[in-house]
Amino acid sequence: MVVSQSVTAPLEGAQAARRDVAVPHRYSKTETTRRRLLDAGLALFAEHGPRAVTSHAIAAKAGYASGTFYLHFKDKFALFRELAEDTAKEIEGRLIGAAANRTEPWDIMYSQADALVGFAEEQRDLLRIVFHPGGEAGDVAANILERLARGMSARNRERAAEALENDCFDPDVLAQAVVGMWAHVLAWWAEDPSRASREDLVRTLTHFQLHGNRSETGDGCGFTSPNPISRPSTTTPPAGDASR
Repeated sequence: MVVSQSVTAPLEGAQAARRDVAVPHRYSKTETTRRRLLDAGLALFAEHGPRAVTSHAIAAKAGYASGTFYLHFKDKFALFRELAEDTAKEIEGRLIGAAANRTEPWDIMYSQADALVGFAEEQRDLLRIVFHPGGEAGDVAANILERLARGMSARNRERAAEALENDCFDPDVLAQAVVGMWAHVLAWWAEDPSRASREDLVRTLTHFQLHGNRSETGDGCGFTSPNPISRPSTTTPPAGDASR
C-alpha cells in the first residue's frame, strides 16, 4: 500500500496491517455521513418541497450538527443537485444496460421501459421531486432531461449507422420527445402508482414508442414487431348488459 511505503520507519507485521485497514475505514465513515445527509435531504424534500427545507433541518434529520452538513455541501441546493445528478446517472445506466446485447427495436424499448418503471418504483420520491410538472426542480430537471436526450440521440445515431435502426426520424427530435414522455409519465405515475398497473405502464410506453396511438401494424417506417405486445384480454358483456 502506498501509505505504508511512504513511512520512513518500516512497519512490521500487525502494525502494517493496522495501518492498511485504518485508511479505507476513514473514507468509509465520510461516505456514510454524506449518504445519510443525502437520504435526509431526499426525505425532507419529498415531504415539504425543496424551498421549504433548510440545511439545518437536513443536518438534524440525519443526526448531525449543522457544521457537519457544511463540511460536505455548500448549501441545500448543492445537495439537491447531487441527488439529481445521481438520478441522471442511474437512469442512464439502466437504459444502457437494458439495451445491451439487444438488436430488435421492440425488445430494446420494452426492456428500457421495464427498467425505467423499476427505477420509478424504487425511487418514487426522487422522481416526484425532480420531474414533477411545475415542481421546484427548475433548471436541474431540464438539465437532466437534456443530458438523457443527448445520450439517447447519440445511441440512436450509432444504431442507425450500423443499420440496426431506422433513420427516418431526426434522432435529436426523437430523443427529446421520448425522454420528455418518459419523465412526464413516470412522474405522474410516481405520484400515485394505483393510477395504472406496472404491466400496463411498461406495455403502453413501449407500444407508444413503436406505434404511437395506432394498432400494432407498423411504426410508419415499414417496421413490424415480430413479437407484438399482448393486450389484456377483453370480456364480452353478458346478454342484456346495459353497457353493450
